[in-house]
Amino acid sequence: MDHDRDKVLAVARELLPAWPTRADCRIEYLPGGYSNRNYRLNIGGAAYSLRIVDGVKPRAGERQYLAVAAAPDLVGYDERTGHMLTRWIDGELLAASPPSPAEGGRYLADLHAEIPSGIRHYDYQAEVEALLADAVHPDPDVVSRFRKLAWAASEHRGCHNDLNPWNVIRASRKAEAEQSRFRTLDWEFAGDNDRLFDLVGLGHGLHWTSAQLAACAEAYAGTPTGQTCPLHATPRRLEDTVCAYRIREYAWAAAQIGVGNDRPEIIEQAVTMRRAIVASS
Repeated sequence: MDHDRDKVLAVARELLPAWPTRADCRIEYLPGGYSNRNYRLNIGGAAYSLRIVDGVKPRAGERQYLAVAAAPDLVGYDERTGHMLTRWIDGELLAASPPSPAEGGRYLADLHAEIPSGIRHYDYQAEVEALLADAVHPDPDVVSRFRKLAWAASEHRGCHNDLNPWNVIRASRKAEAEQSRFRTLDWEFAGDNDRLFDLVGLGHGLHWTSAQLAACAEAYAGTPTGQTCPLHATPRRLEDTVCAYRIREYAWAAAQIGVGNDRPEIIEQAVTMRRAIVASS
């Protein structure tokens, strides 16, 4: 059983301001969420996406980031729990419809132009330290690499910080008529950080090479955002940010395992990230 229908309906009714009278609700569980449960709901002829938070609720400020045009259209949000209802977005995940590095660079520049700064600060060092503290036996080689790298943001601008091809939808042509071509999901980690962290996160999930990451950064630099506020995308900085991103991903997976969320895909993430980090040392 992937869901308790009564609980899903109870949460959805609280979040939908005007529940249609005598309307049937079809519920489809969406696999893939690591920290939350996600569903597609069809209510009264309209489709929605519902997030139910079972563990730690999202961080302060998420509601403000959800106001950007690239985010899903928000229908209801519970500040106490983090439960959220948004309109369904028709389209394909970038994991199934990957962009070229040039298209990715333009998407990132448009996204960063929308994200406000000053809502909250994403402290990479503190984030990884906290995650490693939750891991039962963090790998000593990864911890050593983290300490030696000492990566820190070279700027502080509004960023997504969990950007990967499973968190971006290439909207259908019909949906594009009134909204951004790309819609960006999962804003729990949003905060002021180095924009290269988003670029590397997207590219890492798409298995881009160093040359492709550089091409993405070059395309970004050619946009109005990139010209007004250039990226610090030297080869060394890109290489260090790739390592920093992998360390964060390892630490997140190790922390999840430490609290009992030992799904096979999370274990695989910890193993894969550790291997890549050690190989690059």
